[in-house]
Amino acid sequence: MKKVFLGAVSLMVLGALTPAGAADMAARPYTKAPIAAPAPLPTWAGFYLGLQGGGGWGRSDETFFGAPNVPGFAGTQRYDFNGGFIGGVAGYNWQVDNVVFGLEGDYHWADINGRSGVVNAGVGDTYFTKLRGFGDIKGRLGYAAGPALFFISGGAAVGDLQHRYDGVPGNVFSRSDWRWGWTIGAGAEYMFAQNWSAKLEYNYIDFGKSTIQYTPVAANRSEWSDTIHTVKAGISYHFGGPGVSRY
Repeated sequence: MKKVFLGAVSLMVLGALTPAGAADMAARPYTKAPIAAPAPLPTWAGFYLGLQGGGGWGRSDETFFGAPNVPGFAGTQRYDFNGGFIGGVAGYNWQVDNVVFGLEGDYHWADINGRSGVVNAGVGDTYFTKLRGFGDIKGRLGYAAGPALFFISGGAAVGDLQHRYDGVPGNVFSRSDWRWGWTIGAGAEYMFAQNWSAKLEYNYIDFGKSTIQYTPVAANRSEWSDTIHTVKAGISYHFGGPGVSRY
């Protein structure tokens, strides 16, 4: 009987201690899942190099200042020229928030040419214009929307121009010179991979005036005014630079 009594007391004590032990156990700590860091914003800041090419079309306005020498003489002509080009570009951008501004220079080897109508009826003589190369140094101002950049540009342009009068054999006059002018344009660029971007750009270029002097008589000359529209596509590698400034 004594053994039965002691066993019952032991069970009662054990039952009383078990809830207390469970209550004394520390609660399981609650931890949040780690938050993934946001992807870094693309930056356009820094130095870049690229290749680009495209097509151009323009107009030569030629004015003859001498007196007509035969009936049917069309000494003053306006004619079109067109062709393609390929070249390279280098530049540097700064970026403040979404605003991107920078300096850019490029040069292209070109084969853009055209010929006028007949100058002297029945003779077959013509004027000829060829743009053999051109480049520019310009400023750019743009707005960055994520990986896309929309920009305008403008500055100085230079062209390697040839003008020629092709008359009868022995009566050919030609002049080649570098002409400085100006350019304006706009375009869009997209960062399609880390450090790599592709762009599409339009530019208008005015190369100013060129002259061929036919004889020592000052009035016996032709002057050309040449303007051109270009559309270029390109790809550039960006070396990076200071991060995006935010205020």
